[in-house]
Amino acid sequence: MPASTKAAMTTPSPPASRESASPALAPTPPTPTVAPSPSPASRWAPWGAALGGLAWFLWLGGGRAIPPTRIDWMIREDWAASGFGWLFYRNAPWGLPLTSSPNQLHPHGTSVALTDGNPLLAVLFKPFNALLPADFQYHGLWLALGFALMGWFGAKLVSVVSSRPTHQLLGGLLLALAPPMAARLGHLTLCSHWLLVAMMWLQLRDTPDAHAAKRSLLWAAALNAVGAGTHPYLVAMLAPLAMALTVRLALGRVISWGRALLASVGIVILDVLIFALFGYFVGSNLGAEGFGQFSADLTTLFNPTDWSRLLPSLPVARRQGEGFGYVGAGALLLVVLSVVGAALRFRALRDLPWRRGLPFAVAVLLLAIYALSSRVTWTGRLVVDLGGLYEPFSRLTSAFRASGRFIWPLCYAVMGGALLLWLRQWRERAWVGTAVLALVVAVQAYDVRQDKSELRRRPEGFRRLQAPEWAELKGHYQHLAIFPPQVQWVCPYNEPLVNATGYMAYRLGLTFNSGYVTRTPPSIAEECNATMRPGGVDGDTVYVVVRQQVGAFLRAGARCGMLEGLPVCVSGQRNDAFAQALTRQPLR
Repeated sequence: MPASTKAAMTTPSPPASRESASPALAPTPPTPTVAPSPSPASRWAPWGAALGGLAWFLWLGGGRAIPPTRIDWMIREDWAASGFGWLFYRNAPWGLPLTSSPNQLHPHGTSVALTDGNPLLAVLFKPFNALLPADFQYHGLWLALGFALMGWFGAKLVSVVSSRPTHQLLGGLLLALAPPMAARLGHLTLCSHWLLVAMMWLQLRDTPDAHAAKRSLLWAAALNAVGAGTHPYLVAMLAPLAMALTVRLALGRVISWGRALLASVGIVILDVLIFALFGYFVGSNLGAEGFGQFSADLTTLFNPTDWSRLLPSLPVARRQGEGFGYVGAGALLLVVLSVVGAALRFRALRDLPWRRGLPFAVAVLLLAIYALSSRVTWTGRLVVDLGGLYEPFSRLTSAFRASGRFIWPLCYAVMGGALLLWLRQWRERAWVGTAVLALVVAVQAYDVRQDKSELRRRPEGFRRLQAPEWAELKGHYQHLAIFPPQVQWVCPYNEPLVNATGYMAYRLGLTFNSGYVTRTPPSIAEECNATMRPGGVDGDTVYVVVRQQVGAFLRAGARCGMLEGLPVCVSGQRNDAFAQALTRQPLR
């Protein structure tokens, strides 16, 4: 809590004098309390927590992801979608939407936004494309920044109740050690949980006047803008929390209800505009199956599902990993101590501004209810079926099918709330708060299994096509295609083949028809089992053909041969160096 608020809550009002009791005389105004300036140590505490968050990221295996010129670590599975989303965008012309990428998933096209490629950073880095090396990625730096900002805003959150640097440092470290962050490393853009902690800080910090309220609302709009430029699931959580902030400011009579409504509508419009500008609505079906399965279990806050060294795991359904919300053994210990302490020292908490956090709590609980989805489960077993309740909103639920992710605000509310409650209880004996926080952070760090980190488990390396003949494609062909196309979750998908040929297409500046994107045009499914018709071989396209289709290409007049173990075909009318190279190992 800021020093001025603390002083106002702990300093008794001066007794009324005889003169002030007289109706003939105006009351003497109280002497204003001047808030002391933060100590240098307090100003450095968030930086220390940020360094702690960065150190935790490195311990999780993040060191190999940070160098921008290393891309091998991420050209696999879900990471490949993000990596290729950026790489193909580098070769794409500028257009609207800003992140449109017509040369990926050709001829349908896609956008960085639909590949989880972090459209915000893609747009920021694209102007410098000519200066960047061919193998360049920003995702590792974004991950490192996310863990550092988790510590930073965790420390800022603790500053709401304690100005002590040690408390802020330890509190920031505890939040940076949150298991849901480490468990999300498989989805690069979804690791931006610091946005949720920052929004919680805005909700609970002191906002005494309209000027301070304006700053808070601008902060909230900025957080939403970053979220909209990063991943839509983040905005689906941030927007309701921003609305809760406007309600809190209106209830506290800091702003009018009209301004609160205007701010809420403005933030929503801002999010939608950024979505449109960054290409979330580019000709794809935004819905997908899975709502009711990618959910959070009722045990999620205390169920480590193999992420803990100290606590046993409870069963969950097969797809409920998306609803992972385990807060960690250290955080659970702090929750227990805070609740017990609150029961024993309730009188010391009576002056807490409970109403300040009420709108935030309501928003968090509503998001948590959605996280449970239409099939509410306990240890993976169905408890309540709410399918009829959600049926009218099927378009929304299919767009945000991984409802379990919406448990994250509750996860951080529980961790942050326990921190604030504990430090508030022991503000008169700060050493008690410090000692317990140090113990809790140590337990948390030991409990979380860093060997479960995706950055530690996944081996490096993907196949790079090395034959010098591939270089002959540049300037002579426009398209590289796998036939039939291979698109993850839609068509049969050979990941090593798609990654190898996709990378070659990027390096040669060619379009590519296959890959991994989060949302695809419905028409792509019709092409999964395409067959080559006579005369259907395009003269500007190089085809990597599945073996079953080679005969159809030969009958259509194509020239086919083996190159690095791959059946490759071009139009029979081509007589360039690459076409001639295919005759060295011809397919007949």
